[in-house]
Amino acid sequence: MFERKVIEMIYGKAESPEDLPWHNPEPYDFVIDAAEANNNTGRALDIGCGSGMISVELAKRGFEVTAVDFIPKAIKMAKQRAVDESVEVDFVEADLLKWTSDEPFDLVHDSGTLHSIPDAGMPLYREQLLSWSKPGTDLVLAHWGKKGPLDWRPIGPHRRTREKLVSFLGPEFEERDYSAEVMENIPLPFGPRVVGQSFWFVRQ
Repeated sequence: MFERKVIEMIYGKAESPEDLPWHNPEPYDFVIDAAEANNNTGRALDIGCGSGMISVELAKRGFEVTAVDFIPKAIKMAKQRAVDESVEVDFVEADLLKWTSDEPFDLVHDSGTLHSIPDAGMPLYREQLLSWSKPGTDLVLAHWGKKGPLDWRPIGPHRRTREKLVSFLGPEFEERDYSAEVMENIPLPFGPRVVGQSFWFVRQ
């Protein structure tokens, strides 16, 4: 898949997590809110974990964390972060559309994974998400939004509206909170301006 080739190229050029164009050194608010709603305990799943910032943050808070990514360089970076922070995380190199878990999770985090999946793959993603969760599971989702009908790029994240995502995940997942902001100076061909959306859903 072409998108995977692009992501592998970006990781191949990156000498550290700070070199990744999507790098953010701090967890965003909904991750913290959902973690605290679970009293910073339980099982957490970080899909598309990247360099492991959220995975490690959740492990430091007390969660038993499983982190999945299909890019070997991402897993390597994430493992090093966990070592540096002296926490244990179960890192899994796998395609999230094929990977299964024996038990559901209390918190599921997805930052930028769903928006890398084309529309044809969304039903399978939804099936996977339901298999990983249970009533009461918190889902924290970061997904690029759509500024208008002409807001698209030939490669990179698939921009989807809030309405489409709420409809796609309902009725099993109910939106608890939402925020959006316009992000500037995003590298081409993804940018230069994108709408960053954050969602907090709860499984019904």
